[in-house]
Amino acid sequence: MSASMDATPVMKEPRAAAVASAPSLRVRALGCMPYAESLALQEELLAAVIAHQASDQLVLVEHLPVYTLGRGADAADLCGAPERLGVPVYRVGRGGGATFHGPGQLVGYPIVHLRAAGRDVHRYVRTLETALVDTCAEFGVVAEAPAGQTGVWAGGAKIASIGIGVRRGVAYHGIALNVSTDLSFFAHIVPCRSSGLAVTSLAAILDAAPSLEAVGRVFAERFAAAMGFAGVEGGAAA
Repeated sequence: MSASMDATPVMKEPRAAAVASAPSLRVRALGCMPYAESLALQEELLAAVIAHQASDQLVLVEHLPVYTLGRGADAADLCGAPERLGVPVYRVGRGGGATFHGPGQLVGYPIVHLRAAGRDVHRYVRTLETALVDTCAEFGVVAEAPAGQTGVWAGGAKIASIGIGVRRGVAYHGIALNVSTDLSFFAHIVPCRSSGLAVTSLAAILDAAPSLEAVGRVFAERFAAAMGFAGVEGGAAA
């Protein structure tokens, strides 16, 4: 009996210490940022996080209209839209096909260690989906991440896309959640390698769409919780 009693505090103290030592997620909400600048910032932060010179980061931005192609994506899926619409296009180091970023869309670039979090790539993608589903729910939208798909759907249409890259165990690139996005830009391409894919937004579902800033705050909190961070720190222009 005495051995059991003596062991009790030994078991409790490490767990308490582990909770107390859990890091916070550094959030940088930077407003509207040119796509090329966001790529440069990601590379800078990625190098710092890999070298353990910076803590795990989440960059939240909004972009001017731009099309992007993931690794191995077929440029034919753009259907000539960049030239017709005068929209720039970038091929980048994320997974996935062609997609659109523009005003009214929350774009999140988590730059986080996967190994430290005990997650492989597939589990990490599921974690991003969970955070997106929970974010939609906070604003009264029922969303889901169907098995066998990547991303989040609401009302039978895709509301959020996911495309990540991993370098030396650190994930980068990330998510795009349509809040009040002009969805017509998707109609000019084959998005996410899925011809005829229906796309939606919070604004298309709700009577009044929340602000991008409000959605960003909620996503940061839900993502940090799903990843096991102690909380978030930083924010606008942090």
